[in-house]
Amino acid sequence: MNTFGSTLTLQRLLATAACLALAGAATAGHDGGVAGGYLRFGASARSLGLGNAVGGLVDDAATSYWNPAGYASLRTMELTAMGASLGMDTHYGFMTLGLPTEHWGTFALSGTYTSSGEFESATLYEDLDTTFSQRESIHSFAWARPLGRLSLGLAVKNVRQSIAGASGSGTGLDLGAHYRPHQALGLGVSVQNALAPKLTLIEAEEELPHSLRAGIALNFFQGRLEMTADLVRTRWMDPGYHFGLETWPHRQVALRAGYDGEREQWATGAGFRWENWQFDYAYVNTDLGSQNVVSATLRFGVPYGVKLDRDRALFSPSGSDRTVTFGVRTAVRGAIDRWQVVIRDSEDREVRRLEGSGAPPAEVTWNGEDTDGRLVDDGVYTARVQIVDALGQVWDYQSQVEVMGFRERTRTPIRLEIGGSAAGAAEGSLR
Repeated sequence: MNTFGSTLTLQRLLATAACLALAGAATAGHDGGVAGGYLRFGASARSLGLGNAVGGLVDDAATSYWNPAGYASLRTMELTAMGASLGMDTHYGFMTLGLPTEHWGTFALSGTYTSSGEFESATLYEDLDTTFSQRESIHSFAWARPLGRLSLGLAVKNVRQSIAGASGSGTGLDLGAHYRPHQALGLGVSVQNALAPKLTLIEAEEELPHSLRAGIALNFFQGRLEMTADLVRTRWMDPGYHFGLETWPHRQVALRAGYDGEREQWATGAGFRWENWQFDYAYVNTDLGSQNVVSATLRFGVPYGVKLDRDRALFSPSGSDRTVTFGVRTAVRGAIDRWQVVIRDSEDREVRRLEGSGAPPAEVTWNGEDTDGRLVDDGVYTARVQIVDALGQVWDYQSQVEVMGFRERTRTPIRLEIGGSAAGAAEGSLR
């Protein structure tokens, strides 16, 4: 090999080592130079806000990145996208789409992307007047299926890396299982790189390490408080611990905190949920400075597990439109134990309750009467549907309807002619 070829080979080798070190520092914290650090960064602002302690949680498409069995918990088609700037001109992106089916389990597509550059090239003896960059990507196809309280999943992935013009790719496999003995308890175990991808950039082959994750999630107050913890063992690395805490003080607002023991970094975060959309933010404090991460999730269909649609926003029990019909739609995986629809007035007093066992009917009709059969007063009323699945998990949704009788419609004075004389104006009121 000539001198130019030797220098070029050395340059590429040094570029490879430099990029791997930078990638490890930027995305893997204390991974100690172990290959594939970008695989262990995260998949959403929510999971990062929980310190990536989501192995036993796996209740959305993004957390299922850590345990593919979690895709089995999806109730509707779900899309999540995340972006982050990791410093050193390094950018990270993640996207996943989960599609549950009625008989064939859940299928999912995911993509992870990392880019860095431009870095200055150098040999052992001198700096070169050139720059190089690096690119990494992971494309995966996952499948998961529930088997009662146990869910199993796998993800086939292709990992590609390009550094200073040298590139390589390899195929790997992730496996996962999740068990939910009670609605308040979730247990998960997964193996990332169970079949390890092997990449050859120039000459040496590089194998991504196996990573075993075991997680637990505790659910309190019907899901308004979650406590999570993961234990992770990655080949060639010390064991890592992850802890997370999530609370929903309001139906639409979440607050989070977490600790990632592998990278020795704290994180906080928040989430906002409105109908089919959820937006999450995480602030991560690392050795290289703070990171701000945002992600967005779109859930199609019935995102809360149950939804209540009304056929009209206003009705008159004593008029022509005497009833309102609520359509009940559900998207709960597994059997439904019981249901109820409770109607309350503006002062939160219960006026009517409809309930039953098993799955709810497709429609529930209310004629404006209370439990004793009397017509309710005019005003705005809230109807809340609640279903309980076989594990005791509660799903609810509410809708409002306004009741208005004829009392407000007939207060225009009416003049009656009796025997050719005008009678005094009378104010009519019909209920």
